[in-house]
Amino acid sequence: MIEPTKSTLTDQAVLFMSPSRLNHVALTVSDRAESARFYRAYFGFGAAVHEDDHLLILSDESGGLLALSEGDVPLQPPRTTHFGVQLETGEAVRALRGRFAADGVAQAEWQEAGPVRVQVFDPDGYRVEAYAFD
Repeated sequence: MIEPTKSTLTDQAVLFMSPSRLNHVALTVSDRAESARFYRAYFGFGAAVHEDDHLLILSDESGGLLALSEGDVPLQPPRTTHFGVQLETGEAVRALRGRFAADGVAQAEWQEAGPVRVQVFDPDGYRVEAYAFD
């Protein structure tokens, strides 16, 4: 019988975990209700799967989770620090960009092609991106 080594166990663990995908993002926010409204309205995080005095976890239709904890919001990170939500088409990104503009959501960046993407600031200044590959 062959005894498993640390490297074969690691290789097996990687095999069982593949394919992987990002499951959740956790943010410290100044107002959980306001942040929940923002992420529900624009990114589809509508179902509360957990809520207590310290944490609100919202889910989207794909099972992605957004965890919101109320507290002191950190200083603005560099512009490259953000998280993104992939939409099906560039037209969907353009439509969402129009909603952001109509609702007064501050736009951080816009790119028309390769991929089509818009970055906005959430209520606490976090950069959130909607994008699609056309």
